[in-house]
Amino acid sequence: MTKLLAPLALVLTTLTGCELYFGGDGDNDSRWTYCAADGYYDCYGDDCTWVGPNCPSEPGYQCDSDADCAAGCYCGDDGTCEEAGFCATEEDCPDGFHCDVNRASCVPDACSTDADCDAGEYCDGNGGCIASCVCDTDEQAQAAGFGYCDEPRSTCMPPSPNGTCGGTTASCNVTEPTCAAGSVALILDGCYTGQCSEIATCDVTPTCEALQHAEDCNARDGECRSLVNGVNCTRPGPNGTTVACMAGDMNCTCESLYFAACVSN
Repeated sequence: MTKLLAPLALVLTTLTGCELYFGGDGDNDSRWTYCAADGYYDCYGDDCTWVGPNCPSEPGYQCDSDADCAAGCYCGDDGTCEEAGFCATEEDCPDGFHCDVNRASCVPDACSTDADCDAGEYCDGNGGCIASCVCDTDEQAQAAGFGYCDEPRSTCMPPSPNGTCGGTTASCNVTEPTCAAGSVALILDGCYTGQCSEIATCDVTPTCEALQHAEDCNARDGECRSLVNGVNCTRPGPNGTTVACMAGDMNCTCESLYFAACVSN
């Protein structure tokens, strides 16, 4: 079959999707090839002949990654560029695809959960695996600027948008909220958010100093210890008398004790 196409200059401006052209400068006596949606064409000047349904292994048609493909296309599992459409937002793409905004192209979702991504990557919620870093502990992840370490996957994870149970408040003077037993205050961008999180659902293990209740502190026996203050404390004085205890005194007897703080051992 012989098919007469418009001059090359026009073809170049009307190509869409993954249609590709190879070689040729548009001169009427030049030889060039054209890969369209219905197959492969061999052209001489403006006269093109359909060769077959499959395109040859020309540079630009086969791919190793999405970046090897034209805008509006992605690299398929068979190593060739496939069309999925252009996009500006996720809503522009069909189900199972998300928008690669850098290429303005819809590409297949790589993940639905973090477990679908390799170690050192997490799922961004829009179907794409985002590179972070590899870690063994929360401290390593936080030192790299992330929220915590997903230790089973050895992956640095971003902080929760609601705040973290870890971190410090050195850059902020917002007052720490009072939290119920079994919970700790959340921190975001160096400030208390005013909200509390149950310790059981925290993103990272809270520090001993973040624990506001004796029962929570004592539950971390061996790691944390409680400091207490006494009320009306006295100690034996000279000649059988009693004197008020001062900080650091020994052998004090107090009317009552109350939890003051939790500290690391």
